[in-house]
Amino acid sequence: MELRCIIIVLFLGLFSCQFNSSGNLSKVDKLTQALIANPTKENREALIVAYQDTINARPNDAATNAPFFTQMANLQITNKNYVKALQTLMQGIQDYPKSSDVSEKVWTLATIYEQYIQRPGIANTVKKMYVQQFPSGANITAAKQAAMATNTTIAEDIITLGGSMYDETTHKVDFQAANDYIRICELFALLKPQDGLSPDYLHKAGETARAIRAFPQAVAIYDRIYTQYPTYEKAAQALFLKAFTYDNDLGDKATAKGLYEEFLQKFPNDDFADDTQFLLANLGKNDEDIIKSFGEK
Repeated sequence: MELRCIIIVLFLGLFSCQFNSSGNLSKVDKLTQALIANPTKENREALIVAYQDTINARPNDAATNAPFFTQMANLQITNKNYVKALQTLMQGIQDYPKSSDVSEKVWTLATIYEQYIQRPGIANTVKKMYVQQFPSGANITAAKQAAMATNTTIAEDIITLGGSMYDETTHKVDFQAANDYIRICELFALLKPQDGLSPDYLHKAGETARAIRAFPQAVAIYDRIYTQYPTYEKAAQALFLKAFTYDNDLGDKATAKGLYEEFLQKFPNDDFADDTQFLLANLGKNDEDIIKSFGEK
């Protein structure tokens, strides 16, 4: 893996030299050269930060930024930060869904699950998505071989993964399975945004994120449902849950207030309208104050 990282970095060094007019990209170039000379964990982390700073400075530069996510993930793999590498790849797919290296990102996701996290079932599900989405991809032969190893569909795999989140014996949530379930549901929606199952999977991912108290992640998922699927039958519910999560779980009353008001304006007759009015009227009050208000009516 170390050799692979160095080869990647050598390529990036040549690549980034084309952009020396940018301060951020010049920093990437310098840190790339530093990593080539001294391939340490610290130098890899410094280069990852420089990549992220460049992306933040020029978020609309898809041609430059999209490959950086792949390179960051490879550096994180070398540093044995596999979960972070998964997150980086997912973010890259979400931010730049039309980039030419999306197939590479998806294949790297599968590789991490298979080789580093030892979750071969999930790796095979990702490979099945690869087969469907990238029939001319560089890794299509290997992906097809893996897909043919099981006779289940992607939908069946997702159902099985969802069922593995709760251990009936210990009565505890398997947080690794829950996070994997969220990631697979999101990946399906990212790769197949027009598929009728995508908003359903996102909704289930949002519920799961709230269940494991990953509240910022839940909010982001609810926002995707509401903005990307406005005609989805649970779009209004997604907006409500986004507001409720800010209110009840994140304690951001100002943001919750604006979202509650938006909900009532857009969905005044929804089943959640009465709940929203109640929550908005009692925003910031403690339980004792709310009980007192009942007695005053």
